[in-house]
Amino acid sequence: MKKNIRILDIAEKAGVSIGTVDRVIHERGEVSKETRDKILGIIKDYDYRPNILASSLASKKMIVFASLTPWAPDTDAFWAKPMEGIGKAINQLRQYGIVLKQFHFKMEEQETFNQAAEKILELSPDGILLAPWAKRESLIFTQELDQRSIPYVFIDSNLKEAKPISFIVQDSVQSGYLAGKLIDYGIVAGSNVLVIHVTKNLQNANHLLQREKGFYDYFEKCKDKKHQLVKIEVPSDENEIGMKIIACMSELKSIQGVFVTNSKVHLVAPFLNSLVERPKIIGYDLIPKNVDLLMDGKIDFLLNQKPEAQGYMAANLLFDQIVRKEKVKSANYTSIDIVARENIEYYSSI
Repeated sequence: MKKNIRILDIAEKAGVSIGTVDRVIHERGEVSKETRDKILGIIKDYDYRPNILASSLASKKMIVFASLTPWAPDTDAFWAKPMEGIGKAINQLRQYGIVLKQFHFKMEEQETFNQAAEKILELSPDGILLAPWAKRESLIFTQELDQRSIPYVFIDSNLKEAKPISFIVQDSVQSGYLAGKLIDYGIVAGSNVLVIHVTKNLQNANHLLQREKGFYDYFEKCKDKKHQLVKIEVPSDENEIGMKIIACMSELKSIQGVFVTNSKVHLVAPFLNSLVERPKIIGYDLIPKNVDLLMDGKIDFLLNQKPEAQGYMAANLLFDQIVRKEKVKSANYTSIDIVARENIEYYSSI
């Protein structure tokens, strides 16, 4: 039977010093291939796992993680949810000397991203949890992190040009495709469908563009139904949203389906529910305002990406890479959950 094995035991079985075993485990220093293979074979055979807690207490070293996410104005806002997950993970990891420094930026003010990024670089943390919502600014920041060899994990979005150790996202293209399919179930041929981006700078919001792409991909495959898709880009201003919808109604006469590409669907739904024929409405995320409208039958479906779980997983991935010295899985996709009034009572978002 296999038993708990120590570094001393591995050294004795391999006929080497404890220091040689330590160099192999932590991948530092010169060790011959033959010796390395022998030590790794023993480690695998006995399923050796280092006592991380004992090592952390012995070193008394504080390990600093930094998070950079969009600012959440209150606990009901979407970006409060990933921070809840991160906070839960950090609370569980405090015994290993992990501390978290939080930084935020305003999504519609890209300069606030640069200001927060500069503060993080001054801090020089051991690892970073990053929501790369502002694409241009995120790429500049991550290039600097790469040069400084500071590992980072992406939350909620991924940038193909960057080099995170891992990312946790929902497949944006596939979720947009699913939204198209759900809308199509509830409308007749030749319907008018709105795609609404509630954001100030769409070209810098990569995941919203990917959702749009998936949505259009679906309707391209059923173009024989002759639906008309109309895209609206509008900032988080209720008056302007209302004006844009009224303008569309004047032009299109009727709207049968509406896809809002982010969690701001609660800003859109009230203008559509006043119509004689309410269109099918799909949006994202289980923030309270959206849930209330879903329960009232004023939103048909919410696609949820488990933001709390994303934050929790991201913190643990960073911990595994930095403290456990384990190679983490680079691509991690959360489920695409369809939430309706009928199943929300039984739904868990983490």
